[in-house]
Amino acid sequence: MKITFWTYLIYVSFLLASCKNDFKSSFAIRDFSKSLQPYLTGIVSNGVVGFDTLTKFVENYASDEELKKLSKCEHPVLRAVAFRTMLERPTFNHFDVIMGNLDDTAVVARDAGEWGIRYVKISDDILQHGRWKDTTSKNKTIETIILNHRYLSSAYYKILTVEPKDSYYSSIKEMAQHVPNYDNIVGQIGFNEIERALYALAKFGKSEDIQIIKKALISNLAEASTLTFEIMGEYPDETYLEVFEDYYPRRFYREICRGKDTDKAISFINSIAKYKNERSAKILREILKRNPFMPCSADTNYLKESLVYAIWNNPCQHYSELRRSVADIVTDYENSKLPGIPLDPQNFPPDTSAEPIRWW
Repeated sequence: MKITFWTYLIYVSFLLASCKNDFKSSFAIRDFSKSLQPYLTGIVSNGVVGFDTLTKFVENYASDEELKKLSKCEHPVLRAVAFRTMLERPTFNHFDVIMGNLDDTAVVARDAGEWGIRYVKISDDILQHGRWKDTTSKNKTIETIILNHRYLSSAYYKILTVEPKDSYYSSIKEMAQHVPNYDNIVGQIGFNEIERALYALAKFGKSEDIQIIKKALISNLAEASTLTFEIMGEYPDETYLEVFEDYYPRRFYREICRGKDTDKAISFINSIAKYKNERSAKILREILKRNPFMPCSADTNYLKESLVYAIWNNPCQHYSELRRSVADIVTDYENSKLPGIPLDPQNFPPDTSAEPIRWW
C-alpha cells in the first residue's frame, strides 16, 4: 500500500501526541556517550522495538546508569528498549521498574516475529515482559492496573483472571462500556478486549448489567469471538436469546463458509444448548436437520460431533426428540474413541529462577 506524505504526517502526529513526557527529566541522544549514540540513533531510525543488533549492543554494553537515563529519553522507542533491558538485569528491582512506569502510554512499534509489527503502549510492553517473585506481587500489579490504569490493553487481558470483588466492579463496568475502536488506530481498545470486560462484568451476576452486556454483544456481532458465546453460555439469561437469533443463520454459516472457522460455531452451539427451551431447540433442530448439513465445502466433522454432544449432554423436555435422533450417533462416537495417554509430570519441571512468575 502506498503511503502518502499526509498519511505519514498524520501517523507521526498521532505517535507524538500519544507520548506522555511527564518525566522529571527528559534526555536526548546527545546526552549519552559517544560510543552509544550511533546505536541509539539507529534504533530511532528503525523505529521498532525488537531483537536486532543495534538493540543487542545497548543490552550488552549500556551501563545501569545509562539505562536509567534511557528510560527517561524523549524517544519512546528508546524508553521501551531501556525497560526491556532493565527487566532482564538482576541489578534492578523489577517490581519497582514495572510499578513506577505504568503511566508511560506512548505507543511504540514492536517486532512480533512471524506476526509482523504490532503497536503497543510502552506500559503494556513492560507488563508483557515483566516477571515477579511470587503471585502476590503480580496480583498487586494486576489490581493496580484494573483500578488505576484500566485504559491499558493489559488491564483488559487480565480481568478474566481476577475474582469479581466489589472493589473492581465500577472499574470493570466502565471498561465494559468503553466504545470499541473500529478504525485500526494503533494502541486503541477494540471489541475483542471489551468482550473480556463484558465477561468479567457478567461474573458479578447483577441483573441490571444484563441489558448492558446484551446491547454490547448484539451491536458487535461482526467482531465477535468465541468469548461472546461463552459469556451467554456461562451466565445464561433468556434476554440473550435475541443475540443468538440475530447471529443465526446468516452469520453462523458465513463464518464457517467464508472464514473456514468452526470455533465460533462450536462455541455458539455449546452455549445455546444450555438454554433448554423451545427457542434454543428450534435453532439446534435447524442445524442438525439441515440437508446438506453444511452449504459449503468446509470441514465440519468436529462441528457435527460437537452439535451431537451438546444436544445429548443437555437433557430436557424440549430436546427429547433431538436426543432420540442422535442416540445412535453418540454410541458410534463413544465406540470409536481411543484411550488417552496420561501426562508425565516429570516432563514439566518447575521454574526455579528467582522470578518464576510471568505475565502470561
